[in-house]
Amino acid sequence: MSALNPKQQRFVDRAIRRSTLFLRLSIVGVVFGVFMLCMAGYRAVEGAGGGSAFIIGILVLLNARQNLRQHKYAEVLKGVKAGSVQLEAHDDRQVV
Repeated sequence: MSALNPKQQRFVDRAIRRSTLFLRLSIVGVVFGVFMLCMAGYRAVEGAGGGSAFIIGILVLLNARQNLRQHKYAEVLKGVKAGSVQLEAHDDRQVV
């Protein structure tokens, strides 16, 4: 693995430091997104329409998924930085 320049090192350190923040944001996002979807369902049953609440709930859940992905990447970076993960170079023809 090649050495990181100072800017890249700061990025890695910042991502590792924010790992728990990403996890907490993901949990809060899932709770709020499910609440918004439930509220949209209730409003739809009552006939008041819940389209906007449904869209907001879906967007919040998508954001929570991205925060969870950031948390996972930060945990992988932590393992790579500590040297506990061995990187292998291979091409499986999949785009990440």
